[in-house]
Amino acid sequence: MAVLVKVEDDIVEKNEFEEQVKSEQEEKPVVEEDPLASSVSDDPEVNKVKINLKEVDRLLYTILAIENDCQIIPQGAMRLTENHEVARNCAFKGLPECHAFDLKKYSHFRNVQSNVKKQSLLHDDAVFQRDFLDGLDEDIPKGSWSIQKDHSGRCAIIRNHSWFGFTAYHKSKTNIFGCVYIGEGLRNNEL
Repeated sequence: MAVLVKVEDDIVEKNEFEEQVKSEQEEKPVVEEDPLASSVSDDPEVNKVKINLKEVDRLLYTILAIENDCQIIPQGAMRLTENHEVARNCAFKGLPECHAFDLKKYSHFRNVQSNVKKQSLLHDDAVFQRDFLDGLDEDIPKGSWSIQKDHSGRCAIIRNHSWFGFTAYHKSKTNIFGCVYIGEGLRNNEL
């Protein structure tokens, strides 16, 4: 900050900031730095923050993994809007019996992970596709899903073999479908 001081009829500008900087430089000791010493940017281990994970963190991760791998819906139960948002399809009346027991007619209810499906979502006609989500038949490893009929022969029971305890159902010719997981939260990696 510049201050004007009147000295013997002359106006002289005095810069207080420069004087303050000079006094601070005189007080600081000179420290030499080793050019080969590790700095924060060179050592990535220094930047890591260690946290203690709790049981609730493990539980949240497990729930999200089960939802990502197993949450399924019959094709046509959801639709893609003009704004490319997923919404419930009010016109869905269920899969016919000939399709209700076919794994190819079910899709994952998650963000699309297949590159082919991602590319097809970019086209203008994506809102007219019934199978815009990832299909169960594309899952790896093959054989991680099984489907069977209930005692009435109208309800499809779908089970996941990667997460024992996950079961989904769909009653053919109706809009009734859902899923449930009752298990230990342990993934079966031996498929």
